[in-house]
Amino acid sequence: MGVLLLVRHGQASVGTSDYDRLSEPGRRQAQAAGARLARAELSINQVWSGGLVRQQETGRVLLAELGRLPGDLRTDARLDEYDPAGILAGDGATDPFAAASTPESGRALQVALDEALGRWIQGGAGYPEPHRDFAARIEAAVADLAARPGTTLAVTSAGVIAVACAQLTGLPADRWPALARVVVNASITKVITGSTGTNLLTFNDHAHLERDRSLITYR
Repeated sequence: MGVLLLVRHGQASVGTSDYDRLSEPGRRQAQAAGARLARAELSINQVWSGGLVRQQETGRVLLAELGRLPGDLRTDARLDEYDPAGILAGDGATDPFAAASTPESGRALQVALDEALGRWIQGGAGYPEPHRDFAARIEAAVADLAARPGTTLAVTSAGVIAVACAQLTGLPADRWPALARVVVNASITKVITGSTGTNLLTFNDHAHLERDRSLITYR
C-alpha cells in the first residue's frame, strides 16, 4: 500500500512585498508538523515539494525535524499553487497578497478571489494556466506520488490539496474553493493507494497546532 501525506506549507509572509516565503509563525507551524511526524516514527521514503519558495522552505524545515538532510528534498512543479495574480488581474505583474495586511483587506481579497476563481473554473479565456490544465497536473501528480511504495511526503498548497480531495471524493470542480478556504497552514492530508484504488483517508489534520491555537492560520 502506498501512503501520500500532503502537507500545506506554513504561513507565508502575507502583507509584505515578499509574500512567497515563510513568516515566523509559518516556520513554527512547519516545525510542529515535522515534530509530529517524527514522533509518529513514520518511515518516510521520499520528501517532495513544489517549486515555490514557501513550499521549499517548509520542506526543508520538515526534513530537519525528521533528522534528514536538506538535499533529500525533491521538486515537482506540478505541486505548485495556481497563480492568484494571474487569475485576479489577467497577468502576474502584481502580488494581491502583498496588500492583504489587515482583516478588512484580507476579507476583500477573499471575496474578489472567490469571484475570480469561479470565472476561471468555468473556463474563462486569457488565463496563464487554464483551470483544466491546473486540475490535470494535480491529478497526475497525486496519482504518481500516491502509487509509490511506502510513505511519500509532499509539501504543497491549499488549492492543490483542495482540488486533489475534490477529485478523490467525486465533488464537482466548482466545489474545491470551499475546501481550500479551510485548509490550515501546515496541516496534513492523507491519501492511500491499495487494492480499491486511491482514496482520501484524512483531510486537514492539524492536531499538532492545537496546543498553541495562535498557530492555526488559513492564509
